Amino acid sequence: MQQSNRQVITRRNFLKGLGALALTALPACRRAQQYAIEPESCPEWQLPGEATCFATSMPWAGGAIPMLAVCHGGLPTMLQPNPHYAEQHPGLPAFAQASLTDLYTPTRTSPTFNGTPYPAQGMQGAFRAWGTALRNGRKVAFLFPAGYSVLRAAQEEELKQFSGAAFYEYDPIAEPRHSTFPELDALITHTLGPALRYPTGHGTLTELTAALPELDVLFIFTPADPAALHPEFAEALRHCRAETIRFCATTPDTTAGLCRYTVPQTHFLEEWGAEADAYGNLCLRQPVTLPLVPAVSEAEALHSLLHRTELPLIGRADRSPIREVLLNLIPDAEPLLRRGFAAARAPKPETIPSAEPAADAPALYLHPFFADGRFSHNPWLRETRFPLSGFTGTAEAFIPAAANTIGSVQVNGHTLPACGVPDLQRICLPLCAATVGAIPTQVGLEPTLPHSPASPLPPRCVEAPPKPTNTSVPQWALIIDTALCDGCGACALACRAENNIPTVGQEDIANHRDLQWLNIKRYRNSDGSLHYLPSACRQCENAPCEAVCPVHATVHTDEGLNAMVYPRCWGTRYCSAACPYEARHFNYRDYSRQAQASTRTPTNPQVSVRTRGVMEKCTYCVQRLNAHRRNKSAELPQTACQQACPRGAIRLIDLRHHAPAEVNTAFDAPGTRPRTLYI
Repeated sequence: MQQSNRQVITRRNFLKGLGALALTALPACRRAQQYAIEPESCPEWQLPGEATCFATSMPWAGGAIPMLAVCHGGLPTMLQPNPHYAEQHPGLPAFAQASLTDLYTPTRTSPTFNGTPYPAQGMQGAFRAWGTALRNGRKVAFLFPAGYSVLRAAQEEELKQFSGAAFYEYDPIAEPRHSTFPELDALITHTLGPALRYPTGHGTLTELTAALPELDVLFIFTPADPAALHPEFAEALRHCRAETIRFCATTPDTTAGLCRYTVPQTHFLEEWGAEADAYGNLCLRQPVTLPLVPAVSEAEALHSLLHRTELPLIGRADRSPIREVLLNLIPDAEPLLRRGFAAARAPKPETIPSAEPAADAPALYLHPFFADGRFSHNPWLRETRFPLSGFTGTAEAFIPAAANTIGSVQVNGHTLPACGVPDLQRICLPLCAATVGAIPTQVGLEPTLPHSPASPLPPRCVEAPPKPTNTSVPQWALIIDTALCDGCGACALACRAENNIPTVGQEDIANHRDLQWLNIKRYRNSDGSLHYLPSACRQCENAPCEAVCPVHATVHTDEGLNAMVYPRCWGTRYCSAACPYEARHFNYRDYSRQAQASTRTPTNPQVSVRTRGVMEKCTYCVQRLNAHRRNKSAELPQTACQQACPRGAIRLIDLRHHAPAEVNTAFDAPGTRPRTLYI
């Protein structure tokens, strides 16, 4: 029979056609990845076509933070630690992981003039006028964030040729900190890093406040909100005659409200840069997407002032001019971008000593999640339980009282929940909710926010770990060292990003309907010291949830996991009632759709998106285990929580080969034989 030349439409050809059609509809933001450099090695679970990883870094006053941006479909979906950097600073802080949502938030700013929308063409003309004022010797000041940047240092040298240019810096992360109490001080240092000062030669915010009446133009680039924290600066800014320009990425803050112009600033995943870390290394940054909204970076704004180029707010080209500037400053930048950092190529900072508050003033502290308030809007952080106090959704005060005492504090018109701390000398207030010098008034109201009190630490009970019965396939277990966990919350954020755990909103958080698979429980010893316990599904070998499920939606695998089959689940919640560890969570609403509408953060395509009416829980990141099996890798896979933990407190093992000698069963329910083991 003569075969027709016409191609037969098969399922395979149809899908190939769909793939070709999809390529024509890819977002323009993918073009930035043509110039991004992939790292030397990606996470062990990466498969061709499933994810692309790029080494980059987050600028931070306590030292730049190297990381990997994991991209699917041309957009970053999660941030992970850089494996090459693990020797000096393993893990990734909670705020750094949660900063991904700021890239997609609908509240990103647009150009404004006196609080009203301003056209991009008008902003171009304003920049040309400011560049002319700079060349004419007018007094132009720049308020930068703290830290050392190679790009900023080079552009400052060019700006110094103009007699009226002056440079200042401000960031509460790099300011002297008040001593509070040991647990909080340690947690702040572990999450936000130490208070460091780099040799930049910039002036202080106090000096800028004094010089403000004489200025003609002021550019404010710092991510902090100085007007909210320093009333004297706010007053000077309100009455100054200078043209004030505030660069900000998300919702305009107090400082932006007092400035004449607001310019949208790029997210750090959309720009080039190179900053010093806390150890004298140089951390490089590259864009993994073109700006999702019209925005400019600090380096692009300074480049426009210096070289009279157009501000890239309209018709942005594929290549930013800053790329060539960076390659000229660092000739070997391209190979270094594969690792994400260069060892011993930056100045080392000095540590700033702590400062004692006035005798009648409270101690102001940087919140380990919200910092100085710049992350207070972040939905991932607002729905992560703060381990030290047990509160969710807000910054809290600490008051001198017995342990587990709950009250509230009123300060500056705000009512903050308060947690009692024995032997505390003075009230501790979060910097993001109080201005310097504020005097609080304690009241006897009970806070309405969700709170989990610390439980008494049970007596230690040591036993031999369970022995697997099936030795033909891996027998997975999770080891958690309770002596190493410091409650930083990095594991909880990594679990959320990896497993598409949606936010539920503050109303449902108040009703204890959060979906977070991994929470950190608090236990208090007899001497009053706190101990932290990361808690999720324990993957019991004798799981009560499996026995009561009427539709067999929760099953036991050959590898020892208590798996979930979501399409079978009817939402009877029998499993939740039977679980002694409170590890299962029920979708009361269509949380995934709500979260997509509010945050617009893309999901991880390797993990299913759960719908309303089903139970969900920890799976030991089974998608990574499956990829490990397909790749036949010799190294053990890592769960997301293990990868993000900065202390190495979490470790996935194969019980056939890496079982510990003994485990602490004090946190185990009798007869369940869990696979998550505490040591």
